Amino acid sequence: MRWEWHGFKLKIIALALAAGLVVLLGGHWAYKSYGYNQPLVQALGEDSAVESFEIEDKPPVLRVTVQVNRTGNLMETYQRLDRRVKQSVSNRPYELVIKDNRNARLAQAYYRSQFAVHEAVMRGNFREMLAVVEENAREAGAEARVFIDSDNVYVQMDAVDHHLAVVIHRGRAADDVSVRTGGGLYVQRG
Repeated sequence: MRWEWHGFKLKIIALALAAGLVVLLGGHWAYKSYGYNQPLVQALGEDSAVESFEIEDKPPVLRVTVQVNRTGNLMETYQRLDRRVKQSVSNRPYELVIKDNRNARLAQAYYRSQFAVHEAVMRGNFREMLAVVEENAREAGAEARVFIDSDNVYVQMDAVDHHLAVVIHRGRAADDVSVRTGGGLYVQRG
């Protein structure tokens, strides 16, 4: 059987295509493994606030979901995790999602509080929001803490065996090229 087509040797062409495919896939794997996956795995693995994490590569966004342990200050924990993720992925857009250990009572307490939280983000009435969040947490048998920085509102509720951690974006950083979100059911940022 003759393996030529218009003067081209088909076996050599097939071997060159296979070699090119191997180099391309190997390069992609090496980029993922050593470009950001390994530094990110190391950075999150070293943080005591991280119980577990998951990295999903869904181009163009890298989604990093972190199950956090109970923390004394959700804002500091989130900011530290955000810095670690940002340093590990360089300029790649990412989404940081915080998972917690909520039960139905805490989820319901946050559900009743979310209206005050989002109203406060829009209107700036944070003192009223704090009173509502604390009251709803108290009714659920938990203690609430609310932190605020220029980017987010952080709501945490701590009960005996469960905790809730939610990060609500305030929508101010229009020049931020990264895509980030924080925990819970109600937080989104694009």
